[in-house]
Amino acid sequence: MNNVYVRGNTSIKSISLTRLFLVIPLIIYGFYKNGVFLYMNNYIGLLEMFKPLILILIGAFLGAIVNIIYEYIIKRRKEGLINTIFSSFHVEYGVIVACISSINTNILAFTICIFFIFLISKFLNNRINIMSVTFIAIYSIITLKNPYIFENIYELSKNFSLNFMDYLTGRAAGGIASTHIFLLVVALIGLHISNTNKGEITIYTCISYALPAIIYAIIRHINVIDILFLNNYMFIFTFVATDSVTSCYTTNGKKVYGILIGVLTFGFYFINPILAPFISIIVTSLLNNLIDRKVGVFSNKTSQIKGE
Repeated sequence: MNNVYVRGNTSIKSISLTRLFLVIPLIIYGFYKNGVFLYMNNYIGLLEMFKPLILILIGAFLGAIVNIIYEYIIKRRKEGLINTIFSSFHVEYGVIVACISSINTNILAFTICIFFIFLISKFLNNRINIMSVTFIAIYSIITLKNPYIFENIYELSKNFSLNFMDYLTGRAAGGIASTHIFLLVVALIGLHISNTNKGEITIYTCISYALPAIIYAIIRHINVIDILFLNNYMFIFTFVATDSVTSCYTTNGKKVYGILIGVLTFGFYFINPILAPFISIIVTSLLNNLIDRKVGVFSNKTSQIKGE
């Protein structure tokens, strides 16, 4: 009962809809920043203005389609359409992957990666964080021809010196709907109130990443804010690392899980800052059951010793 919404009676549909609802303000801001603002200032055309929403809708649609194909065609189950669409978290996964993707993402590559990886994931028994795998696949395809950059066309045309308030209000470059830190904090509070998020993972991941990052920034005399709010990290720690299925569920397991992701992310940062959190989450998600078992055994032994 350490995670009621995963191990209890709360449905996948209610969890997904709650989490998606809390992402809506971030999506609205992302649509403005990467669509409306650019169109109003003559950087893009009318159709391009809707690209942020198109990517998000494609992600949600493909998540639903994969569930329908798997349940109706492969498993030959006869459930209601809505229950089938939300038979797994793939609709949510599709939206989150879109939120953390660059506005420069090729729509065809995005569509192909999500469809095939999501479909394959249905046969993997939820053993790996699919959002991380999908983003890495999208990143890999795009970087075959061009560097993967988060800056939109306006951000590429200017030289910015961002302060702390700029990061809080989403002015930094990042995924199409993942840069507004203030709105992210509001979403995190909503997730906690609704009990639809493993908040311990987010907290311990942020702390275990922030501490070495701050020390490193002080030693190297670089801007610590840039490291802390780099490339969607806070959003990833909130919505990707806490995947309901592939993360730990015991109280102490979630703490260890979060610490491992944070420490690994800092280490992988020096290899590839964009992929660092995703690689860390994949590695740790593969160990989630082991962590829960080992931490549980250790906790029980500690309790017995104290009892004696």
